[in-house]
Amino acid sequence: IVWDDFVQHCVDSNLYGAENLSYIPGEVGASAVQNIGAYGVEVKDLIVKVEALDTFTSGMVTFTADECRYGYRDSLFKRPDLAGRYIITAVHYRLWHTPRYTLDYGPLKELREVTYLTPATVRNRVIEIRRSKLPEPSELGSAGSFFKNPVIDKSMWRHIQSSYPEAPHYDVDDNLVKVPAGWLIETSGLKGAVEGGAMVYQRQCLVIVNTGNATSDDVVKLYRRVQATVYNRFRIMLSPEVNVI
Repeated sequence: IVWDDFVQHCVDSNLYGAENLSYIPGEVGASAVQNIGAYGVEVKDLIVKVEALDTFTSGMVTFTADECRYGYRDSLFKRPDLAGRYIITAVHYRLWHTPRYTLDYGPLKELREVTYLTPATVRNRVIEIRRSKLPEPSELGSAGSFFKNPVIDKSMWRHIQSSYPEAPHYDVDDNLVKVPAGWLIETSGLKGAVEGGAMVYQRQCLVIVNTGNATSDDVVKLYRRVQATVYNRFRIMLSPEVNVI
C-alpha cells in the first residue's frame, strides 16, 4: 500500500493524526521501518503494532510500538544485526475522530488562524509546501531527505546563535535543540554543489538529487563532502537518513 494513499484515506474518512505526513513517497511498510516524520509528527505516534515475517524462523511475529524501539528516523528494523531479517506485512495505526492537530512547525502555524480547520485543509497545505521545496520523484530522482536534522546540546547551540542570531531551531527539551540540516548545508555554501551527476538540491539542501546520470559513487562523494564541510564550519557531523548498500 502506498503511504500517501493511506493518508488520503484517513483524511477522506475525517480521521485525525496522519495529515502532517502527507505526500511522503514510499509504502506503508517502510513507514514503520524509518519512523517517517514531518512538521512535528512522527509515525511512531500513530503505530500500535507491526506484523512481520521472520526470515530466520519462517514464522510470523508481532511487535508492539514499544518493541519497535522507535527513535528519530530509527527503529529496531534498522539495526545492522537485524538488517533484512524481518519483512513487514502489516502495520496497525491508531487515528482519532476528534481534532488533534500539530501546527507548530513553519508555515503550518498560519493554519491556527483558520476558523473551520479540517484534516483536508492541513493535508492540502502540506502538499503545497512539499511541492514548493522538494523535487517531484517523477521528474527528478532523489532519495528524499538525505540527512537527519542533528540534535545538539544548548551550549553548542548558543555558540552557533552568537554568529547566526536568526538560525532556525526547535527545542527538544531543556538541554537539547534540533537544528535543520538543510540550513546547516546551505549556510556552509553547498547549495547546488555537484559531484558528477549528483547535486545538492537548490530549493531544499537536505535533498541530494540525480541530475540525470549520477552514479552511486557520485552520491557518496557528495554526501561525504557535505558532511566534511558542515563539520568544518559548525563542528556538527551530519548523519544520513538513507542506507548505503
